[in-house]
Amino acid sequence: MAEPPVHAERNAFRRRTAWLTALSAGALTATLLVSGCGGAPSRPPAAPGPVATPTPATTANLRLPLNAYLPTPEDQATGEYLVYRVQQHCMRGFGFRYLPHLSSDYIATTVATWREYESRRYGISDRAIAAERGYHLAEAPGGTRAPQIANALPLPEREALSGRTADGRATSTPVRGKLVPRDGCAGQAERTVHADGGEAARRGNDLVARLRHEAFERSRPDPRIAAVNRSWSSCMRGKGFTYRDPAAALEDSRWDLRGARPSREEIAVATADISCKLRVNLLGVNFAVEAEYENAAIRDHAPELEKVRTHNASDTARLPRLMQRYDRVPRPS
Repeated sequence: MAEPPVHAERNAFRRRTAWLTALSAGALTATLLVSGCGGAPSRPPAAPGPVATPTPATTANLRLPLNAYLPTPEDQATGEYLVYRVQQHCMRGFGFRYLPHLSSDYIATTVATWREYESRRYGISDRAIAAERGYHLAEAPGGTRAPQIANALPLPEREALSGRTADGRATSTPVRGKLVPRDGCAGQAERTVHADGGEAARRGNDLVARLRHEAFERSRPDPRIAAVNRSWSSCMRGKGFTYRDPAAALEDSRWDLRGARPSREEIAVATADISCKLRVNLLGVNFAVEAEYENAAIRDHAPELEKVRTHNASDTARLPRLMQRYDRVPRPS
């Protein structure tokens, strides 16, 4: 995902990236960590306490403890959709037909994308998906789901959206006879949907992303993870496949994960992968161990996380009213 070039859209992009990273901070998305999420904790982390080990058939419905300090996928997608809708309404006020194909389908398709990422926290975990697509992700849904490329817009439209001139200065002259709001329609949309323009949400998501990444990394060398990986590897050898752990199966150089369709061998390995995960309860063990480390992080950062939870609740409470007002195509001015 590339950063939108419009200055006023950067906060939205960073908030979404931090949220996705926090939601799915496993091997699939570790490279998405935003700057500021790394670094060692300021004090020795608390020791993890025991968590009961579930026996799930998939990780899709598991919720790690730090998820409580993130918006739900539905709320996150609804907030993003509303930001785009408010941008659209604002741009219509200047006479521009911006995001012509935007619809509320954006919410469902975005949630489905995040759910699939979350279900792969410890590698693939859905037997039906593995049988159909192997290790391939679902194709991105079609249609206009994100802002049009701002640099490709005509200059007046770009200025109205970003509030910036071609050389990056704040716009000071009217566009089509109308004053441009601070940071353009993109900035106005952020302030409308998020009470503080999204800064608190970004900081909160950054914090949760860092804590979840640290908990994930601390859980990897845990002896219980090593033991269940060995059991999984032994099971896979019994099926004719040699991999040290699920990450090695996913990263097999024979798979063309950018291609349209998986090979038969990829599907065979992926279905065996899930079968062995379920046989040795790899998903449940990984979840329980990581949850222990997340609970320790919550104890270490309780006051900060409670502020994040309070802010998220405030932002979420605004969504129904905003949907009622903006969930429609704006009429021509």
